[in-house]
Amino acid sequence: MQTMTYAEALRAIDALKPGGMKWGLARMERILSLCGHPERRLRCVHVAGTNGKGSTARMIQSILTAAGYRTGLYTSPAVPGPRDAVAIDGTPVAEEDFAALTAELLSHGGEMEEAGSLSEFELTTALAFLYFARRHTDICVIECGLGGRDDATNVLPPPLAAVLTPVSLDHTAVLGGTAAEIADKKCGILKPPCAVITSPAQDEEALAVLMERAAELGLTVRIPALSGPLPEEALGRTAFSYDGMDLVLPLTGGFQRENALTAIETVRALAPAGFPVEREAVRTGLANASLSCRQEVLSLSPLVLVDGAHNPQGVAALAETLRRHRLSGLTLVAGMLGDKDAARCAALLVPFCRRAVCCTPANPRALPAARFAACLRKAAPGLPVEVVDDPAAALDAALAGWGPAVPPFPVSGAPADAGDGLLVAGSFYVAAALRPLLAARMRGG
Repeated sequence: MQTMTYAEALRAIDALKPGGMKWGLARMERILSLCGHPERRLRCVHVAGTNGKGSTARMIQSILTAAGYRTGLYTSPAVPGPRDAVAIDGTPVAEEDFAALTAELLSHGGEMEEAGSLSEFELTTALAFLYFARRHTDICVIECGLGGRDDATNVLPPPLAAVLTPVSLDHTAVLGGTAAEIADKKCGILKPPCAVITSPAQDEEALAVLMERAAELGLTVRIPALSGPLPEEALGRTAFSYDGMDLVLPLTGGFQRENALTAIETVRALAPAGFPVEREAVRTGLANASLSCRQEVLSLSPLVLVDGAHNPQGVAALAETLRRHRLSGLTLVAGMLGDKDAARCAALLVPFCRRAVCCTPANPRALPAARFAACLRKAAPGLPVEVVDDPAAALDAALAGWGPAVPPFPVSGAPADAGDGLLVAGSFYVAAALRPLLAARMRGG
């Protein structure tokens, strides 16, 4: 088998991107068969949904790691970098392992002819399953990429727990035009005898579908109770109480409480399967739940906020945070994918911005920067909007006209005054590309 360097592996995976998304499980079943079915050696929590599934998955992993279990985590898209999608106890797969597994999977290309070639997501999913099986994880948390029933991750055997985070209208051309239709596809991860957990903020239409599907399969749905006072929220910190526990998340956004409650009830549901979790592990795990590009505060003075929200529900949550903290006059750097509701997202963002620089995400499905700029101008005539296709160059353009001193920035202190904030938003692909550049500036690099 031919060996690969990490750089060669990344180029090989990038070469799969033009093939786009592929549906059906035949290719995954074939490649995993050629690899000895590593997925059958995994015990898993399977997470589907539209918004919050990455955050919820990371919280579940963090709690299980705090409880002493060797816990794999597979998330998508890869934020902040390709290796971060595949991690054990918070440590990303090493470059040499990533390269070796990529080479091994691609070596089976000649045996895949009848099933067809793998997509980028299918290859990374197979890589994750191989890595977790060979590293002898106790349990894995696996996030669906898109949908559920036909998602590449759904070759897994019945999970210990199936989790459905809030469902909203996204990828409607593929998943359906209503929350009920989308939920029906996401409920494809329900496989008896799994536990089923959903968010207390679940859409009513979606919840009805979930309850009906679970009843058909003889499964009970656990829904955390929203009770007690509202979370105490500051930028970069959310504190709340649940079931007698005082809990702190190092995260921004009141919606993260709902994600945390879903994570708590998920780990509690794992006890009958041999994974008991003490209350202290819940506290520690949530306190350690670091999430890149989810309303992530890189600096408070001046404010630098990076968020990968990419659909109206996610951007509305970002807007609510900006409103609650009275943040306005921001410099926005944003780009979106072409299958998102860019007009609605633009309308939600512009009340908080004094200028914007639009870029084109590095993705075959990207919305051209000029088209997103048109959405922003329509939503706020008179808003200064620049078009700079390359995300890194767009960041440079934004900083060139920015009010505060040239970075590096301090990372503590009071939030900046209005007009001194930088917001990166619109897509995980933009957020993941610009976050390391901002971090380097903050380090003085």
